[in-house]
Amino acid sequence: MKICRVLVLSLAALHCLPAAREALAARLSFERPMMGTSVEVILWGSDPEPSAKAVDRAYAEIKRIEEQLSVWRRESKVSEINRSAGEKPVQVPAELFELIRESIRISRASDGAFDITVQGLGDLWDFRSPVFRVPDAEAVRARLNLIDYRKIRLQQEISTVFLEKSGMQISLGGIAKGYAVDRTVEVLRESGIKGGIVSAGGDLLAFGKREDGGAWKVGVRNPRDPSKNICVIPVSNLAVATSGDYERYRMAGGRRYHHIIDPRTGYPSRGCMSVTVVAEHALEADALATAVFVLGPEEGRALLEKFPDVEGIIVDGDGKVTASSGLTGTTEPSAEEKPDRSELHQKHNELLIE
Repeated sequence: MKICRVLVLSLAALHCLPAAREALAARLSFERPMMGTSVEVILWGSDPEPSAKAVDRAYAEIKRIEEQLSVWRRESKVSEINRSAGEKPVQVPAELFELIRESIRISRASDGAFDITVQGLGDLWDFRSPVFRVPDAEAVRARLNLIDYRKIRLQQEISTVFLEKSGMQISLGGIAKGYAVDRTVEVLRESGIKGGIVSAGGDLLAFGKREDGGAWKVGVRNPRDPSKNICVIPVSNLAVATSGDYERYRMAGGRRYHHIIDPRTGYPSRGCMSVTVVAEHALEADALATAVFVLGPEEGRALLEKFPDVEGIIVDGDGKVTASSGLTGTTEPSAEEKPDRSELHQKHNELLIE
C-alpha cells in the first residue's frame, strides 16, 4: 500500500481547481439509515440509472449483513451464540465464522485491547439513557471474568462457535461496519462501478479514482474542534476508520465517559481523543482503530507497526498528534483552515471528504 505524504491543505484552494469542480458536478450521492448510523454511497462519472440499481444491490447486502450480525435481533446467529454460552456450540455460516476468527486474530495481536466479548459489559454502560449513571465498581469487576476472547472456541471442521462461560456475550460491532463497507464496495465493483466512496459512521473505503484521475482527500477533524482539520490524507483504494471519545459519551463528576471500553478494565479507555487508521480493508481499519485507541499512543503506535501496509494517526489525551512511520509531515492546520460545509463531507463522523 502506498500512502501519499500527509498534507494540510487550504480547502479554499481546492475550489480553484476546474477538474475538482467538474468531478463534483458529476457526483451521485445516496444515503440510508442502516447499522445504527447513516450509510452513504458516493459515485462520480457514472450513469444515474444503472448506478442507482447497483447501489440498491449494495444496500441490500448491508441489510443482509446487519440481520446476520446484529445482537439485537433474536433470530440472528450472534444472538444464538450468546444464548448458548456455557451450554453448547452453535453452527454458523462460513462468513460469520471467518469474521469471528478475524476478530480473535486482532485480539491476539493487540493483547486483548480489541475483544468482541466486551459485549458482556454492554448493559452496564448505557450512553443512550436520558439519565446516565457510572456503574458500580463491584458490578464491573463481577463482569470482567466474562470478558476474554480466549474463551471463544472455534471448530473449523464443522463451523461451530462456543462461548465457554455462561453469561458470556459477543458483539461484532467493532468490526461489522468495516466488513459491511468492504462488501458494499465489492458489490458495486461487481455491478460495473469503477470508483467512489462508501461511508458508514466512522468507516469509509475510497475505491478507484476521481473523475479527474486524482485521489480523494480525506480530512481528519480535530476531536475537540470539528471546524478544523488535523490533516488531510490523499487516498485511493484504501479504507479509513476513526474511533473517538466524542462519538458517544456522557459527562459525570467532571469526567468524560465514552463508549470505547477497555476490555481489560471494564471502563472507558483513557489516553486518546481519537485514532484514525488507514488500511487496505475497512474491516481491519475498523478493528485496529479501536485497539489502538484502547492501547494508547505508545503501545498503539507499536501495534500499527506490526501490521504491514497499515498506518495511523493518534491524538492523545492532551491533543498531541503522532503518526505511524508511513505517514510523515503531519502538521496542525492554522485556525483559518476550516472545512467548507458546502463540500462533500461525512455528516456523521469526523472525516471530511473533498
